[in-house]
Amino acid sequence: MSARPARMQVAVSDDRQVTTLTLLPESGLEGEVPLTLDQLGQLIAILGQARAAMLDKRAVPPMEGAAFTPVYQTKWTVQPEALTEGSIIAFQHPAFGPVGFVLPPSDIEKVVRALTAHMGMVHSSEQRPSKPS
Repeated sequence: MSARPARMQVAVSDDRQVTTLTLLPESGLEGEVPLTLDQLGQLIAILGQARAAMLDKRAVPPMEGAAFTPVYQTKWTVQPEALTEGSIIAFQHPAFGPVGFVLPPSDIEKVVRALTAHMGMVHSSEQRPSKPS
């Protein structure tokens, strides 16, 4: 598969107050669309809804081997979810805003076991210094 030429350029202003979408000649259109942070968030949400609609009848692909960029500094929460009696895990994603997913009861125990195993692999903790004194 050959690479397609870029059709749009995205630039953030020096003051980080505006993102400008610039349509490139390969798009067949002309123009710039300046967006505030709120407008950019709305566009990302709408594009996400469009992507979800396009994937609606497809099976959820496996995570094994999937590429993703982890988020290292965020705020998160875990809440009960009444409809499934599961748990909602939600966090602030720097690119997408608040996102979350529901763990059904059958998966909660698997996550607890995995996190417990991961805790056993941790070489340092908040209780003790990470380097010997």
